[in-house]
Amino acid sequence: MSLLEAKNIRKVYKTRFGGASVEALKNVSFTVENGEYVAIMGESGSGKTTLLNILAALDKATEGTVILDGMDLSKVKEKNVAQFRRDNLGFVFQEFNLLDTFSIEDNIYLPLVLAGKKHSEMKERLDNISGTLGISDLLKKYPYEVSGGQKQRAAVARALITNPRIILADEPTGALDSKSSDELLALFKKVNQMGQTVLMVTHSTKAASNASRVLFIKDGTIFHQIYKGESTDRQMYQKISDTLTLLAQGGDK
Repeated sequence: MSLLEAKNIRKVYKTRFGGASVEALKNVSFTVENGEYVAIMGESGSGKTTLLNILAALDKATEGTVILDGMDLSKVKEKNVAQFRRDNLGFVFQEFNLLDTFSIEDNIYLPLVLAGKKHSEMKERLDNISGTLGISDLLKKYPYEVSGGQKQRAAVARALITNPRIILADEPTGALDSKSSDELLALFKKVNQMGQTVLMVTHSTKAASNASRVLFIKDGTIFHQIYKGESTDRQMYQKISDTLTLLAQGGDK
């Protein structure tokens, strides 16, 4: 059974005062297997961020279902949604979303504090991942004292510390320079190789070329997908570039 399944997802937004409707997603269906690394690409307005928000239980589909590890997200009661996200999903955002009044350590601990975990358990979990992510010497610093790349490493640690079923990343390299982007992508690849499932929305061809599969969204539908297979990152980059060119030209897959 797939870890994540989106089935016939449709999302319609009403304009103000009940006027015209905008169909952001149209019958989107795909699955993500346990341990897979999937990237979602598409032009601005294609629907990829809307899709990510629905997968993250931050928004609800007009039609269709999202099933995570056998659980239908539409069946999660409103009062339990925040806890469901905290227990099952890890988030990495473009702008880090770290609190400047908290140390890096406390930012990472935050989801576990909200979950009522004991400090001993929190410390054990952080000890297990801080070395892997190369942030052990940053834990007592504050976000304003570290670089963008270091902030994003802290954000990845915060996402991982809850042992999520899947990490959802929204343009994770968008606010980083090229060196920091390369380091973050290497980090994502490393945690994926350790068994962590990753789903990433990105505009970056380079970022997407690290994934094992890329889904392309056009006008609210899945236009095409590419599997990496035995291809190198460079070969995958070229495949993605060719597909994006086809998308821009309005061609068929």
